[in-house]
Amino acid sequence: MAEQFKLTSELIDQIIFAMENQKESFLLDTETLILSTRSSADESRKDFLLPVPDWTPSDGYHLMDSFAGTLKNPIYRERLHEILNSGRGVFRGFKNVLKERDDLENAWFLHKDREMKKRVRNWYSDLCDYWGIESLGEEPEETDDLFLDEFSMELFSADDEMFEQVRVSFREELYKESPEGLKTMLLRHHYHPQRSADLAVKAMSPEGSSCGFISIYLDTEKDKIYAALDCLYVLPEYRGAGIAAGLLDYLLDHCYHNRVETLLLILPPEGEVLGKTLERRGFKAIGPCLLLNLEQWFYEQQNIS
Repeated sequence: MAEQFKLTSELIDQIIFAMENQKESFLLDTETLILSTRSSADESRKDFLLPVPDWTPSDGYHLMDSFAGTLKNPIYRERLHEILNSGRGVFRGFKNVLKERDDLENAWFLHKDREMKKRVRNWYSDLCDYWGIESLGEEPEETDDLFLDEFSMELFSADDEMFEQVRVSFREELYKESPEGLKTMLLRHHYHPQRSADLAVKAMSPEGSSCGFISIYLDTEKDKIYAALDCLYVLPEYRGAGIAAGLLDYLLDHCYHNRVETLLLILPPEGEVLGKTLERRGFKAIGPCLLLNLEQWFYEQQNIS
């Protein structure tokens, strides 16, 4: 019977490397923890040899399909599903789409890494059951959303011409379900082209392009500074990556450290997609408005971290 052994992170990586080799079958020596091909294995050590978990092209296809299903961005989700269902050049086509966006490609690597490690741990868990012992493996690392760290946030001038179009797109999208006449009125009521936002932040993709924006107006009343949201918009091809939440957190931190007391957001019914993101950060509904006490928000964030 094969020797009991501890499954370390290093050994997991070695096993995954062997699994991905479609030309050779590999065996693990459970005493020396050395991997060798089946064709070159030492027959005298057959009692210590275990085959690594199977990994076939079909497994690779299902892994890609599961990744596409996790994407919140509808544009890339549909593109990947179309490639997977095309039946031709699936693997190459899939990888070519991922290469368009560094963050998307990194998300794929994280998903693949997580799922293949899960396969190895399940294999090892079955061995532990056979040996009648508890798992001796290391705890898995948390890898969710690490790729988001590659996006950067920075202040920019709200007078930028491109940003004016972003503001228009934001409002048109908020009211897109409204009847045309009502939509025109709402746009006129909430859009002030004669006034530029007082503070604006943009998100930069790993490739260096602008992919999301947030801006506010600032007003002072009785020596207190108040802010009202002007725009929060993420380009469609970058949605689902948590960029809106990242922009909001960056802005809230900046406002707090510049003594802004309250941030006001008037959220129309069509803007409910933002609702959960705002509620998670402590916004409270006051009539038709949503208010956030920044001092309370700051200390709650400190306690969480």
